[in-house]
Amino acid sequence: MIRISKLREPVRDLRYLLDQGYPMESAVNFVSNHYRLPLDERHLLARCVFSKREAANNHRKAVPAAAVKGRRLGVDGYNVLITLESIISGKQVIRCDDGYIRDLRAIFGKYRAGPATSRAICELVRMMARARPKEVLVFFDKQVSRSGELAAEVRRQLDRAKLKGNAIAVGGVDMKLRGFEVVASSDRAVINRATGVWDMPAELAKRDKVTLQRV
Repeated sequence: MIRISKLREPVRDLRYLLDQGYPMESAVNFVSNHYRLPLDERHLLARCVFSKREAANNHRKAVPAAAVKGRRLGVDGYNVLITLESIISGKQVIRCDDGYIRDLRAIFGKYRAGPATSRAICELVRMMARARPKEVLVFFDKQVSRSGELAAEVRRQLDRAKLKGNAIAVGGVDMKLRGFEVVASSDRAVINRATGVWDMPAELAKRDKVTLQRV
């Protein structure tokens, strides 16, 4: 568990650099090297700290579940599922500068289904069923092992919930999410191109009364 309080100075310095227009990667590396931060704390900075401008832009795109009704919903499968699993498992999740919830597990392409996966899929489908989108498409990165099996399980759950849509393993998930009326993701690149963004993990955290840390 990362102690957010010990990162106040690195977070302050990174925000300053980003507000001055420095590129994210360069700014994170500079601050992390200056404070000699370990990998997990560098990861937190990279995921959770934003310039004022980007944070405000992202925040303006956030939509509630009610805004999903009757619209096409595109879901960034691993991005959302991993964060749901983190909440269910009691792992650390952070309310970031732009208001979205992000996990700190840094799994990337090494994802493996675990004890919380089945419940996370159930929660994912249950939230979508309550939101009543016109259609939903859940995209999983095909380069991750067993993505096809995971997509098949989500399809079965969608059928049971009588939701119109599909779950598929594809390449270039970011590109596939373009053009949707609402997307579910906390990925910077996806949010940057989106019109409306639904923070599904925030729904679960609110329902389960999870205490969220802030940077």
